[in-house]
Amino acid sequence: MARQRPQRHDPATLERAEAALRSAGLPLTVQRRRLLERFLGCSDHPAADTLHADVARHVPGLSRATVYRTLETLVELGLAVRIAHPGWEQRYDPRTDLHHHLVCDRCGLVLDHEEPALDQLPLPPARSGFAAAGYSVQFRGLCAGCANPRRPAAPRAPRRNGA
Repeated sequence: MARQRPQRHDPATLERAEAALRSAGLPLTVQRRRLLERFLGCSDHPAADTLHADVARHVPGLSRATVYRTLETLVELGLAVRIAHPGWEQRYDPRTDLHHHLVCDRCGLVLDHEEPALDQLPLPPARSGFAAAGYSVQFRGLCAGCANPRRPAAPRAPRRNGA
């Protein structure tokens, strides 16, 4: 799967995330700060293991547990969103505004998709004790690289549980 280049993070977003992690009881170590810089500036919807590999190259001693704990805390604090795609490893998105995704079933590429008409979908009424709080639509199919028969197929992204 081709990785998108990390974008520069917004300093205000980084400061807000750092303050939120401190208030949640997570110390702001060098490892955690570098992880935040990489994650908050990304648009490639990385998996925790991908983030770990990227950041650990520059920050020795970064543990997978720190990456997972930090990402899950960001989700709990509303500063990140978990993206689930059946059969694939869980991915994370630093964008928490309403937007949607295009997901490649072959290579696992996840792209943001803006569609104002989708943003207007009404939430279903509370039934059977379920009260919907939000939504995000995922369109599944093949990305341009995987759909083009003249280009070699992109390598398959890791799947979890051997699926």
